[in-house]
Amino acid sequence: MLRWKKPDIRSVLFEERLIGYLDPGAERYLAPLNEPPKLYTTSSCTGRIAIVEGRFHWLRDDARIVFKSHDPITVHDVERVLKRPFSDLWLKATGPILHLRAYSLECALELLDAARQSGFKHSGLISAGETGYTVEVMSSIQLNAPLRLGGVDMLARESLDRLVELSNRALEEGRRRLEQLARAAEKLRSCW
Repeated sequence: MLRWKKPDIRSVLFEERLIGYLDPGAERYLAPLNEPPKLYTTSSCTGRIAIVEGRFHWLRDDARIVFKSHDPITVHDVERVLKRPFSDLWLKATGPILHLRAYSLECALELLDAARQSGFKHSGLISAGETGYTVEVMSSIQLNAPLRLGGVDMLARESLDRLVELSNRALEEGRRRLEQLARAAEKLRSCW
């Protein structure tokens, strides 16, 4: 038997905003996705640009974020980090990732189709159980570039300008896809 209980999303989002868990501007995209009565978000990231210190940015135990922004960045932001005595630095721009709980398999599959149509090609159903179906909505937007390796800066100033511009465009593309998915929420027939 399904034990479905949709939380009071307005209260949850308010609490998460107060605590600092909610990305700036995220409610704009999350509110429409939480409107259908048989669907709600459980976690979200609207995308971000980060600078990671560590030999390999993908090793969680041996790397750490030294700069993070959910908004577009400037060359000055990157240069400030480059002035610090880090041996290895990576610039990472990542697209949005959302987790949503759906009441039924039909709702989950319809959401999954809408996500893929909105450009979230790496989305999928990640769990099914007594509390519903969990859909992970994830884009393929990703940029990883070494800024410094072994104490040697990898980019000239002109290249840094272009890398920052490209990172900001990746962030904007993620937001465009989120906007498209948010608009699709009202058409998810099996979630109403």
